[in-house]
Amino acid sequence: MDHQDGQRSEPAEGGPLEGGPDEDRLFSEANAWHFRLQSDDVRPAERAAFAEWLARSPAHSHAWTGLQTLLHDLKEPARAAYAGSRIASPRRPAATGMRRLAMAMTILLVVGGLGGWHGPTLYQNAVADQVTSTGQRRTLTLPDGSTVDMNGDTALALDYRDGERRVRILRGEAWFQVTRDPDHPFVVDGGAGAARVLGTQFSVRRENDRTTVTVGEGLVEVVAHRNADSSAPWPDSVRLHPGESADADAHGVTGPRAADPAVAFAWRQGQIVFRQQSLASVITALNRQWPGRVVLLNDEAAERVVSGVFALDRPDAVLDALERGLGVRATRITPYLTLLR
Repeated sequence: MDHQDGQRSEPAEGGPLEGGPDEDRLFSEANAWHFRLQSDDVRPAERAAFAEWLARSPAHSHAWTGLQTLLHDLKEPARAAYAGSRIASPRRPAATGMRRLAMAMTILLVVGGLGGWHGPTLYQNAVADQVTSTGQRRTLTLPDGSTVDMNGDTALALDYRDGERRVRILRGEAWFQVTRDPDHPFVVDGGAGAARVLGTQFSVRRENDRTTVTVGEGLVEVVAHRNADSSAPWPDSVRLHPGESADADAHGVTGPRAADPAVAFAWRQGQIVFRQQSLASVITALNRQWPGRVVLLNDEAAERVVSGVFALDRPDAVLDALERGLGVRATRITPYLTLLR
């Protein structure tokens, strides 16, 4: 399975990490393992995979030990930061540890303390056929000639066995241009719902327990994987035409509603468009596109309205515009963490 472009280099066996990409990568992996292992649904195979990861080299063990120390020291400062207080670590970290400090703070700030892991990213990457990292976009050609544009932080699993044309979105968002084949419907399963087409252009986004489908061309049937005990009045399926969108979750399908393809598909041109959206929702969208995290510490600013067209490869320009337009102040801790007050 092709998970990343290019090969990742491991640190020399037994050699210490001197800082830089390898150290940051191992620390990120240690972060992911820490929160995954606290989940209620962690599997024995995952625990075995973690043990193998930990024993791979002294550098892996060093990253794990360093993470545990930082998480212990940062638990209370991170909670204070959420309340808008001044962050004051119990121990002042050495300059060489600032990147790791910011990365750990990012996770703690976003999940609101230890034990708040939401989403088995490691498992998704393990079963996926194609994965993009945050901020990365990729175009694929599928076995039937259909094409897929993958947004950042997206994982796809492909199933073309026995004449089927099925794609599972494990997380993230993808845009599809489907080659027409009346004898073999094309199905995109987004967890809470699925999109079924013969040949068309549309996008599917999977976010938590909700699947959103937006149509650019053709006709798309959206089907919800409804819970058996759901009593919600929403239908199990709807048909979408160009310029329409719908959401599917365990209660059924809501929609159709009008959708602007120029806004919904802007990420394919390296842009992100906001039209009268709350700052809180803007930050959520930005965090899907950029490595690291932008964290809003000013609750009063969360509902302020944002409109604009921004380039995804110019995060500083977006933050500058938010500062000028909304009066918030951006504090760039490192490339991994920006605080908005």
